[in-house]
Amino acid sequence: MRSGLAIVAGAAALLLASCGGSGDGGGGQSLTADEFRQQADAICKQYEDKLNELGSPSSLDDLGAFFDKAVPIIEEGNSKLQDLEAPDELSADWDRAMELQDKNLQVTHDLQEALHDKDTARIQDLVSQLDATDAESTRLARKVGLENCGQQSQ
Repeated sequence: MRSGLAIVAGAAALLLASCGGSGDGGGGQSLTADEFRQQADAICKQYEDKLNELGSPSSLDDLGAFFDKAVPIIEEGNSKLQDLEAPDELSADWDRAMELQDKNLQVTHDLQEALHDKDTARIQDLVSQLDATDAESTRLARKVGLENCGQQSQ
């Protein structure tokens, strides 16, 4: 596993760093592009800070407990992002980024389960799946002009 702990610990952060959420458009109030960018980046920063407060797990055994704390934070941040309605000129890219994040969130739940099961092969496969969508999510977040949400995980 490529620097195992770093990748798996980064998996939680990448969900928010690449602008997670659910792809239904939310139903929130229509925003200008600048308002949308400002609000989305503020949400990403807020929830990235919450994830950073959890610290970094120091062993594979600590990762299950880390994910138990991180997943609800990710879900809450995604819900906040879901409430934002992207303006028309950004909506296609935003909706695609949201679709990727829906997939990432499901993979993260699977990863959480694999960590508790100590299933190393499955952990590696799931981390690879997250890595595969991270670059595209980040590209889309940057394309719509986001900064905090457009940072690729390390």
